[in-house]
Amino acid sequence: MMDTLLKTLREKNPELKLYSVLDPAFSRYGRVLGAGTDELSAAMAATEIPGQGNCYRASVPELEAVSLMRQLRRTVFGEMDMQAGYCNGRGYTLNAMEYHKCSEINFSTTGLVLLLALPEQLRDGRLDSADVVGFYLPAGVLVEIFPLVLHFAPCRIAESGFNCLVVLQQGTNEELDTVDTSAQGEEKLLWMRNKWMTCHPDSPQKEKGAFVGIHGENIKLKV
Repeated sequence: MMDTLLKTLREKNPELKLYSVLDPAFSRYGRVLGAGTDELSAAMAATEIPGQGNCYRASVPELEAVSLMRQLRRTVFGEMDMQAGYCNGRGYTLNAMEYHKCSEINFSTTGLVLLLALPEQLRDGRLDSADVVGFYLPAGVLVEIFPLVLHFAPCRIAESGFNCLVVLQQGTNEELDTVDTSAQGEEKLLWMRNKWMTCHPDSPQKEKGAFVGIHGENIKLKV
């Protein structure tokens, strides 16, 4: 089933390099932590997928109460405080890329595609979208995305949309007192707490004032 879906996605998106997170190519971007638990699957399946667009909630008590979170807090975050929420939706466009200086854990009961790029491919806030690689995350697989790896909202693999667990260090994605995209160096990318972002000129993020640094095609995943 997975091979068939990945083959179909590749056929419909020949311009995009597409792999599975189970492929060795993923090792530069993150690692597979194993299968999710039934408890986690039930909690994620209960989260709502909006009728259009994407919805992000940084902290959801029902997800943070899942017993697996205690293990992840120790083994991935080194006992640092963390938050568990979700990004659910029907999006399929690159639009922007962000990174954190901590790991991010993802899990889905629907399956999805993650668009990723390596830290060294970002130069002074600028990224060629041709460097972006897609990774299919099958339903039920728990992954860690390494610190500094560029990513953004997942892409759906069916018209019914996706759900995606997002576990991060506590406080990530909270609003800043000041955003200054005219600053020098990395500071111009600082968009929220522990979130550095660059966007495509054809993106909603540009309209919100984010730094514009992605050139090339604004990737749209076809399903």
